[in-house]
Amino acid sequence: MGHKVPAYAIRLGINEYWKSKWFFKKNYRVFLEADFLIRKIIFEKFKNAFIVDVFIERKDQEHCKVIIKTPRPGIIIGRDGQRLKRLQEELRRRLSLLFDDFKIPNPSLEISVEEIKKTTIFASFNCKFIASEIEKNKSVRSIMKKAIERIRQNKEVEGVKIRVSGRIGGANIHRTETITWGRMPLSKLKAKIDYSFCEALTKYGIIGIKVWIYKGDISEIKEEI
Repeated sequence: MGHKVPAYAIRLGINEYWKSKWFFKKNYRVFLEADFLIRKIIFEKFKNAFIVDVFIERKDQEHCKVIIKTPRPGIIIGRDGQRLKRLQEELRRRLSLLFDDFKIPNPSLEISVEEIKKTTIFASFNCKFIASEIEKNKSVRSIMKKAIERIRQNKEVEGVKIRVSGRIGGANIHRTETITWGRMPLSKLKAKIDYSFCEALTKYGIIGIKVWIYKGDISEIKEEI
């Protein structure tokens, strides 16, 4: 059985930077769990926002900055910022329960939402878009072809790979559909490869979607926040 390593994880420290920017020797476990909880709440609460990623920055144990990158900031912010305020209140309430258990002061929370305009170069956006289209009971093969056509229009993209697995089209037998374009050097560590995985919930069951986007070679670490 093969041991699969995500493209992002294997390139940390080479041409990728950490999505959580902090390190504390004391209470490391608590803050790690807090980061997981923050991302889980945000992604579950705003599924329709097609959130590309969530970055967390902690200068010390008393401050926490959350950066949400999405092509649809209005869904998260809401009218007069009401949705963003409710999100901040919910995160503070849920995190206070975690920190109170370990008798640690609840850090101050700052949330900022950044709009992404070139969405098709991000694997996360394309993966979620394909999942939403599959849930509408559209043809899987045509969805994948259209996604690749949109992605390859970007000059910085040199290769794309899309894989969909499950009971595609309601078939009784599980099968896998794969479409590729260009190069995809997964074993080359200098290669800038954006990877994402998500699931589409259909009446036939869960269908898994994987997207890889190759954006050329980068030899230096590039900070995202």
